Amino acid sequence: MAEPLAASDPSSAGPAPGAAPAAASGAAPGAPPGANPAGGSPGQASWRALLGAGEAGQAAQAWLDLAVILIGQAVPGGASGAAAEGAASPVLGAFVALRQEGARYGRAATHGEGTASFLLAKAAERCLQLQRTVVQNDEAAGAAFQLALPLMAGYRLEGVVAFELSRAALPQLDRVTRLLQWGLGWFGRGAPGEAGTAAAPAAEWLELLTAGADLATALEAVCSLLAGQWAVGRVSIGLGRAGRLRLRATSRGRLSTLQTEFILALAAAMEEAVESGAPLCLPPREGQVAAIGAHQRLCRAHGVAWAATFPVPLSPQGASPPGRAPWMALTVEGEGAPPAPEQMALWQGVAARLAPVLALRGQAERGLLGHAGAALGAALGRPGRLWKPALALAAAGALLGLALLPVPFRVNARATLEGSVKRSIAAPFDGYLAEALARPGDRVAAGTLLARMEDRELRLQRLDYEGRLVESRRQADEAIGRRDMATAGIATARRMQAEAELRLIDAHLARTGFVAPFDAIVIAGDPSQSIGAPLRRGEVVYELSPLDDYRVTLEVEEGDFAAIAAGQQGRLVLASLPYGDWPIRVTAVTPLASARDGRNSFRVEARLEQRDAALRPGMQGIGKVEAGTAPLAWVWGRSALAWARLKLWAWLP
Repeated sequence: MAEPLAASDPSSAGPAPGAAPAAASGAAPGAPPGANPAGGSPGQASWRALLGAGEAGQAAQAWLDLAVILIGQAVPGGASGAAAEGAASPVLGAFVALRQEGARYGRAATHGEGTASFLLAKAAERCLQLQRTVVQNDEAAGAAFQLALPLMAGYRLEGVVAFELSRAALPQLDRVTRLLQWGLGWFGRGAPGEAGTAAAPAAEWLELLTAGADLATALEAVCSLLAGQWAVGRVSIGLGRAGRLRLRATSRGRLSTLQTEFILALAAAMEEAVESGAPLCLPPREGQVAAIGAHQRLCRAHGVAWAATFPVPLSPQGASPPGRAPWMALTVEGEGAPPAPEQMALWQGVAARLAPVLALRGQAERGLLGHAGAALGAALGRPGRLWKPALALAAAGALLGLALLPVPFRVNARATLEGSVKRSIAAPFDGYLAEALARPGDRVAAGTLLARMEDRELRLQRLDYEGRLVESRRQADEAIGRRDMATAGIATARRMQAEAELRLIDAHLARTGFVAPFDAIVIAGDPSQSIGAPLRRGEVVYELSPLDDYRVTLEVEEGDFAAIAAGQQGRLVLASLPYGDWPIRVTAVTPLASARDGRNSFRVEARLEQRDAALRPGMQGIGKVEAGTAPLAWVWGRSALAWARLKLWAWLP
């Protein structure tokens, strides 16, 4: 959605909004010049309907139809008069929303097909929020822009009129805005008073300042209200201390967080008035002796004819130290003739009435520390002078007590979960892999077949040796029959050799299948990607670990190794299961260092005191071992202290 632009300058919008002009001859009260409902001017039916309307809805529809015709007359090339039905109207859509029960607003009249436009609804919503004219001009949204004006009854918001206009009407925006502001008198708007001689009633801006909105929104609404009532170019409000004054709101919309030329110039003018302690005006008033260089730069940079700033302290005199008193500065800018002394006095009075309300709201919105400081200063009887040192002393005492507070000292270390036993399944002989049934992460029961080696060659060898066994037996029997004992002995030896070879082959055949020796989980080995590959004797095919028996290895840094001893307890949190922890107990301390990530660490073994089916070997996390109690400052700063002591020892002669 496009950011709504600021309202048109009221100083160039002709008569004050809602002020009905003097009745022309034959013209209805509040009608624009040249409009004669009794004559032959365009829109006679709409004029008659407006004059004869008996209820708010009929009057709103008649007013809207007439406004569409008059806008067509005001825009060159737009629809007007009898040709309105055949020409392209610059009004793409429009509606009038009036107050209903409570604080709700409902549409009382509509025109055109663009009444469902999202941008048009947002413009009307922002107009109701700010209670001022809103123009939305987003070139990326299409060939249209939105104009919304508030309907005021006295100082009460009664509704809004919103128009979606074609891009052709943009050059005539000021003319269309003046035309609509003139016609809003038909809705019974009360005149807010003569421009420049009357201020907004205190009840109205008091309601805006005490509303539930944030302070920036409330100040923006007040600035917009005062700018409309005084018919000036811009009204701005700044808050802060001398030298640190910050611009908080203007009547031209929300301020940017960037330090633009506009913000810097306006803040400098406010600082100038606060430093002088008196109202400043350019052109200077009689008796004004303070420098007005910042006001001159403000008028020159923004092309305005005059500017006036009214500084007002937000705290009673003497309540704050010199130079730290808070101030409010009200700056008014405009075109044309400079304001009269009566107007200056009026604006100074409004600024003086705004200051106490802003001071009270500032006190209500300050933080807990600000309330505590104010209460301490009041108790000491020196507000604004002694509460800060006393608060600093109390904070220092609290920090010292916190630093000496004894807390549990725990040694942190990287932890890895391992099985208490690791069993390797290796190839019993040279051969080829025929089948792989298990993969890493599988849970297997005792006796489960994990993989199988190729046994075809072994079976062929068995058949060969069986034949040799039969042949050696036959040769031995024949030699015995011939009483050839030497030949019989040789045949018997060959028979025994064949029997031994058969027993070896049978043993190999019995070991071609790799079987799990116990209930375990496969933690390493994936031969399923190497079916048919040769295996060498002793080559590891699988690594197994038991399911219910784990140990924890901790990598303790060398600076904390002296605090670790067997029997200490601790807790383990794993990265894959961060919402649970498991108790551990140190079982062994290995005085062997290993380098990792540029640091030396020692291996410490601990036993997992609690079993859990969700645990798996290889999980990593953080283990904390309880090593007694120590002051909080020592626990946090022990590493820096140890480093400093080591460096000092190396530096000393």
